[in-house]
Amino acid sequence: MGGVRKLLMACVLLVAPGALAASVLDSSLRLTAEERYDDDLRLAEGGEGQFMTKLTPRLGLELKDPRSTGEGFYAADLLMRHGSGKATLDHRGGLDLRHTLTRRLRLDFTGRIFRVTDPTSLPRDGLARSLEPIVYGKARLGLSGRVTQRLDVRATYAFEGAKVYEEGREPGFVHTPTLEAWYRSTRRLTLGLEYRYQGFLFGDSFSDAHGAFAGLRYRLTRPTTLTLRGGPVLYRPEPGKVEVLPRIAVELAREGELFDVGFTLGHDLVGASGFTNTLWADYASLVLARRFNARWSVYGGGSFFRNGRAPGEGAFSLKNTEFVSQGYAVGGGIEYRLNRYLTLQGAVDRIAQVGADEEAAGVDDLARNVAAVRLMLSAW
Repeated sequence: MGGVRKLLMACVLLVAPGALAASVLDSSLRLTAEERYDDDLRLAEGGEGQFMTKLTPRLGLELKDPRSTGEGFYAADLLMRHGSGKATLDHRGGLDLRHTLTRRLRLDFTGRIFRVTDPTSLPRDGLARSLEPIVYGKARLGLSGRVTQRLDVRATYAFEGAKVYEEGREPGFVHTPTLEAWYRSTRRLTLGLEYRYQGFLFGDSFSDAHGAFAGLRYRLTRPTTLTLRGGPVLYRPEPGKVEVLPRIAVELAREGELFDVGFTLGHDLVGASGFTNTLWADYASLVLARRFNARWSVYGGGSFFRNGRAPGEGAFSLKNTEFVSQGYAVGGGIEYRLNRYLTLQGAVDRIAQVGADEEAAGVDDLARNVAAVRLMLSAW
């Protein structure tokens, strides 16, 4: 392993020795070995679940210098089914960079790309409407500046894309530039304004939207912050036609020494599903994590989504229609850290997604139950 690590370091240093002269580079290698029972429709043979082994090597590289920090990684998920003997290989990669330009100006970038046979493993709900593999990616480039002691501004460009490997499916993309300003009126209260443009592309179909929103960020306690956003979205499905729908977003985040909470709730306009151009979306999620000491911790969470044809067909009806898809996921686990190199996990998950008939290639119920035991090894 030491030879591989030295080789990686040498390759990076050869790329740009001048630029990296004052930088510190550190590589990492982690391996996760998992034994699970999974009754997913896509993975089962004859409608029955199987025991499976999953191996995930993850190779990372971290950059640090006085003005910049960054991390890139690549991970492969090899899933081997004991019953059928079949195997699948999924790929994940990511890059995070933060660079301080001046005392008041900061540049940051984050990106993720996935090529998976299991869309329920993606960080976005609502993409599991097919039995075929999918490529999904998202990236965000942001420039933040402090105008005064109380006023911060931020310009962002975000990209999202999805491609389902199914005959006749076109790739879908969303381009989203935004401009926002936040004013700290008190030590706890910050008020904001935001403008957002969305350009949706699916094959030859294009639509776009303009949104203007007000925001409020309030620090409830030192580790807990509540953020509210809301306003109108002007959606143009085609030239000369404008529809209006609301955007509502609620976020509650707590990051403490022993207890973390993350909660989101909202209604918005989204794209890049791989099945159609633009969708309305309802979403909600809750994540909890509790650390008892340096070794023991537990975690749990759940999420729910509904989406359908934009701007709002079926959005405010609780009845299912052929144009509305919905689903949920719940799960939890326990973690025990043996030492700095070894960690044990046990987890259970329930995932259920119901696809819209016209968009889901005849797959109207993708449900699964997973029980897993994992051993995570940090090689260096």
